[in-house]
Amino acid sequence: MKKELFIEKLKYRGVRIVDTANPNYDGAMLQDFRSLKGLIKYLDFGCKINKVGRCKHSPFSRFCCCHDCLWSAGYFKIMLDGDIGGYAKKFSVRTGFWREGKGCNLPHRMRSITCLTHHCNHDDDKRKDFRVGMGIIKKTLNDIRRKLLA
Repeated sequence: MKKELFIEKLKYRGVRIVDTANPNYDGAMLQDFRSLKGLIKYLDFGCKINKVGRCKHSPFSRFCCCHDCLWSAGYFKIMLDGDIGGYAKKFSVRTGFWREGKGCNLPHRMRSITCLTHHCNHDDDKRKDFRVGMGIIKKTLNDIRRKLLA
C-alpha cells in the first residue's frame, strides 16, 4: 500500500503517530518495548490450525484470529513516524498484514499489543497459567506504551 494511503487509514482508525524528533521521545524505552514484544514469538499459544489454515475456534473465518486485521489496520494505537513506510509496504488492501500460508507478515517486535497477546485459550483450565501470564504481559506492554506517549 502507498504510504500516503496507509497514513490516511491509520488516522481514520485513530492511530497516534509519534514524532521521534520530539525531545521527550525515549528511544531506549522503545528498544525495551520491542525486545519484550520479540520474546512472545517463543511462547506456545496452543493454536490448533487445520490443514486449510483455519483455527478450531473460527473454522469459517479465512484469516482465523487475523480476520479484522484489514479493518483495524493491525490493531495499532500508536506508530512511530519513521516506521510508517515499512508498515505500509507490508500492508495489503485485501488482507491487512495477513498472508495465505504464513499468517502475519510482521515480525513479532513490530506487531501490535493486541495481535501479540490474543489467544483462544480462555476456557481451557489446563492453560490457566498461560492466560494469567498473557494478561500480565499485555498490561506491562500497555504500561510501557503509555510511558512512551507521556
